[in-house]
Amino acid sequence: MTQSILALTLFLAFNSSNLSGTWTGEMKDNEGGVGGAYLQLIQDGTRITGTTGASKDRTWPIQNAIYSNGQLTFAAISTDPESGSQSRWIFDLKVDNDHMSGTAEGARDGHSWKMGITLAWQK
Repeated sequence: MTQSILALTLFLAFNSSNLSGTWTGEMKDNEGGVGGAYLQLIQDGTRITGTTGASKDRTWPIQNAIYSNGQLTFAAISTDPESGSQSRWIFDLKVDNDHMSGTAEGARDGHSWKMGITLAWQK
């Protein structure tokens, strides 16, 4: 009986986590470059929508967001405001309470790059 209550409590705690809100932080490349990171999420049950980008004023819609077992993955397509060129991004983030960390992989015109990303939930 005690194990059943514990299992139910853990199940409810895991499934009650909601990623909705604003997450901010930074992205770092392998050469020491650092830039801003912004993520605005809306979670309705298992459906997650939102935007991501370098800052609140420069974002793009996220696509195909999946949150499972503490991992959040999604894609985004960014557009350079000066050249109009587009980059495809794939994000793979581990969620740890009010922090996320992982990678953002970008690709454009046959070139690709991988960046580390850390985010904190803004309460």
